[in-house]
Amino acid sequence: MTEILDFNKMGINTQTAKRKIKFYQGTKARRIFHYTSIGGLKGILESATLRFTNINYLNDKDEIKAGMDSLAKTIAATDEEKEKIFSSIRNRGMQTFVCCFSLDEDSLPMWNYYTKEINNQGYNIEFNDKSLVESIILENPELAGCELSFGVVEYCKDNDSKYSKSFSDGLTSSFSLAMMKLLFAFAKDYLKDEPEKIKKWESEIAQLENDKNENDISVYSYNGQLGKFQKDTSGNYLCFVKRDCFLPEKELRIVINVPEWKLAELKQFNLYKYRISNGLLVPYLELKFSYSAIQGLTVSPTIQSDLAEQSIHDFLQYCNFSIKNPRDFIKKSKIPVRF
Repeated sequence: MTEILDFNKMGINTQTAKRKIKFYQGTKARRIFHYTSIGGLKGILESATLRFTNINYLNDKDEIKAGMDSLAKTIAATDEEKEKIFSSIRNRGMQTFVCCFSLDEDSLPMWNYYTKEINNQGYNIEFNDKSLVESIILENPELAGCELSFGVVEYCKDNDSKYSKSFSDGLTSSFSLAMMKLLFAFAKDYLKDEPEKIKKWESEIAQLENDKNENDISVYSYNGQLGKFQKDTSGNYLCFVKRDCFLPEKELRIVINVPEWKLAELKQFNLYKYRISNGLLVPYLELKFSYSAIQGLTVSPTIQSDLAEQSIHDFLQYCNFSIKNPRDFIKKSKIPVRF
């Protein structure tokens, strides 16, 4: 049963994480792709780390605002009410960091936008999404108490978001379910001689539980107390709503919320850092992952040299990354590009 998530329980728990992490029932592992420059590839492979950028510094200046606008439309909030909700989110003592991937393994827009070094030359790294998020939790015990979610981004037009509708419906059904269970607990003794009424009541409760679980939000949050991922009904889905102009990205993202008091601790562990980008000092987390989460590499269509594949193979050996079949692991883009 999916429950409204308690943020005090959601945080990564180093004890439960030592056991095998459970994913939401029925979800299958997906192939996800991280597009990057040759410099980015070198850093990721050499250190087995990924950068999670503060959400306020991503390329979409409307991050979170798109989700807020969709929620406001769904619940018919006034501008004043929307600002109060937005303010409460901004001031809840958390900073949000994001690492982005695509579900598209060979996308020309992604090659053009995310491989911005010489002539848009770059690579994408294929991951198994479940293996990756599990390894991030296990390889970074310093994140204890932080919140981790992952899922598919929804691209909404005119602020019409199925995520927001599911979230709103989920709050209503959760309240109705809680009230019905409470009333049933009081009434059960009085109905002991009326088994048909008891059966009908139990059926209605089961239907409410099923309706609440079958929401349209493809975002999963880690419950550290239980050691498993649950469908997001906490409102964290706001980080997974974007304007429809970004639709070609077909994005899946991993989101980590860090309590502000914990940033100093992560700095001491050399996980919280700053880098220079486009004239700005950009905060980010540098988090470890397991090589076993990597499934393959694709060379961008602008790289024509066969030596590129050999250089990647040699560098993987240098990083002590063993691959059984380089021909299957290292691939070339199938997009024809004219110079």
